[in-house]
Amino acid sequence: MITAVSVAGALTFYGLQVNAGAEAQRQAKLTSELQMLTQLQSAIGDSVYGRVRYRRQFRELRAGRRAGLSPAAYRQTSEEAALMDYLAWLLDHRYVTTGHADRLWGAQMVCEYQQAFAPAFADPAHELPDLVRFIQRRGRQLSQLVERC
Repeated sequence: MITAVSVAGALTFYGLQVNAGAEAQRQAKLTSELQMLTQLQSAIGDSVYGRVRYRRQFRELRAGRRAGLSPAAYRQTSEEAALMDYLAWLLDHRYVTTGHADRLWGAQMVCEYQQAFAPAFADPAHELPDLVRFIQRRGRQLSQLVERC
């Protein structure tokens, strides 16, 4: 009888340790994801802000009054697009699983694609494959969140 109680106690203690370890892993993963997303958001924000000085070029490009962007505007847009493409890759491959992260950043990704990347790049699907795939897969869901870009 004492042996059975000892075994049951040991199994209970082991179960509690495993559960605590799993919870610690979940918390560490969440913390890591949030740190990465915060860094990406900062980099994307800086890049978007850097592109503001070229807004006239984008208006002209979307209106068909301009053939392309200046080299500086193109470089700025390419940097931002690469970050967005990477974020789409992270979301699609489930490296970021934080609840509703795709909804939080997805709407901005759709807007930036529509307003800047699609007009700026000759072949967006080739240059931004993960972002294009992300938008194709989630575009309908995200369109409800994209009021006005």
